[in-house]
Amino acid sequence: MQNGPIPRSRISNAIDSVAGVLGGLGIATFTAIIVYVVICRYAFSFTPRWSEEVPRLLLVWVTFIGAVSAFIRNTHLCAGLTDLMVKPGRFRSFVALLARLASLLFLIVVFWSGWQITALTWSHETTVLSWPAGLSYLALPVTAVAAFVALVAAELRK
Repeated sequence: MQNGPIPRSRISNAIDSVAGVLGGLGIATFTAIIVYVVICRYAFSFTPRWSEEVPRLLLVWVTFIGAVSAFIRNTHLCAGLTDLMVKPGRFRSFVALLARLASLLFLIVVFWSGWQITALTWSHETTVLSWPAGLSYLALPVTAVAAFVALVAAELRK
């Protein structure tokens, strides 16, 4: 649902830059781990113990970090149908405002539910590495706060 370029604040740009760097590092690390595991499995006939847990954790975090960037760039709801169905003008601006408000409400819900499930699962341990199981769920509140702050900063800039 794009309604022209979204003005972005310095805070939004900084959060987007950090998300891009962390996401890129996460994907590079994920790729290196997968290549290493495949080489170990097929060339040396052994599989590292952690070969499922670490990539899964990285994949969850990279996905939600990417979602932060999508919120900031306003590409999360960008199917383009609204622009085709609604004429430019006040109603399209109103629909865009509703989408932003729905996004903010969604992020509040994601933060709250993510925080609760993180707290609930933090004392559980992963099977192989004995890390807190809540590390995967921690991505929800952390990235929801980052996206919320970026969206509010962009709205205040308008």
